[in-house]
Amino acid sequence: MEGKKSILVIDNDREFTSLINKFLKDICGYEVRIVPDGYNGIISAQKMMPELILLDIRMPAMNGLNILEKLKSDEKTAPIPVIILTGFDDDDVKNRALSLKAADYLAKPIDLEILRLRIAAALAEKNP
Repeated sequence: MEGKKSILVIDNDREFTSLINKFLKDICGYEVRIVPDGYNGIISAQKMMPELILLDIRMPAMNGLNILEKLKSDEKTAPIPVIILTGFDDDDVKNRALSLKAADYLAKPIDLEILRLRIAAALAEKNP
């Protein structure tokens, strides 16, 4: 998979991650890893150093804002753009995520073409 940009998806919704996995791999050509919880998501981010992370807010044990805060406070993972993809469309949560330096915030259901464009924009900003 050399040459492909890698994306880590941290989300516990199996139906959603199955759709996103297929879209990102088959349509967009990314290397994708799915992790269903925050603890393993943080470990995976540190190990694989993906080009980008897609992160849900509502998850068991550790919510997405806590995960985002840990990723952005770690010198190693802080530069990785994180796009929040969540069914939790609340302005306070959105503002908190953006203040923690999320690259973007999209509410589910996600328009896949918009997602593709937002990913491309976040990757272009990371690697001008």
